[in-house]
Amino acid sequence: MPQTTDRHDDGPAAAPVLSPQDLFHTGLVVEDLDLAMKTLGELAGYRWTTVMELEVTARAADGVLQHASQRFALSLDEPRLELVEAIPGTVWVSDGSNGAHHVGYWAEDERIVEMSAALDALGFGVEASNDFEADGRLMWVYHRGLGGIRIELLNKLMKPSMDAWIAGADPAAVQQDAPTG
Repeated sequence: MPQTTDRHDDGPAAAPVLSPQDLFHTGLVVEDLDLAMKTLGELAGYRWTTVMELEVTARAADGVLQHASQRFALSLDEPRLELVEAIPGTVWVSDGSNGAHHVGYWAEDERIVEMSAALDALGFGVEASNDFEADGRLMWVYHRGLGGIRIELLNKLMKPSMDAWIAGADPAAVQQDAPTG
C-alpha cells in the first residue's frame, strides 16, 4: 500500500493568514443577477437577500479609481454564495470559464492591513481596494494569486450591517448604517 503524507514538513509552520472559520462567502460574477438567483434557487434551493444596489469605487492595482453601479445578493443558505452582476472594465468581470470569482474572509479591523500585507508577501498582490477613502481605512480588499485565485478581505466592522441585510433589512437602510471607511 503506498504511503501518503498529509503535509510537507519544511520546518516550523508560520501562523496562517486566514482561518477557515472566517470564510464568509464564495463570490460568483454573473452576467444576469436576477436570472442567476432564479436558476440557482431552482437548481440548488438557494434563497436570497434582496438585491443590494450601490455606487462603488475601487482603486485598481494600477492606482486608477474605478466608479461603477454594482448589484449583488447573498444567499440566505450556507455555505454562503455572493452573486455579483458583471461590470465590464472593472474587477467584477468573468470570462465564463473561471468558476468562482473570489472567496471572502472576515478580518478584524485592527488586523486587515497586516493580513493584506501578508497575502501580498505570499504572492497574492492587491488587485483592488477601497483604501482611497477619507481615513484610508480598509473595508475590503481583493488579492489575486495562484493562477487567478482571488481572496477578498472584509473588515468585520461591516459584519453587523451584512448580518442585518441577510436577516431582511432594507438594503438602503443597511447602506446608511454601514461603515464606509
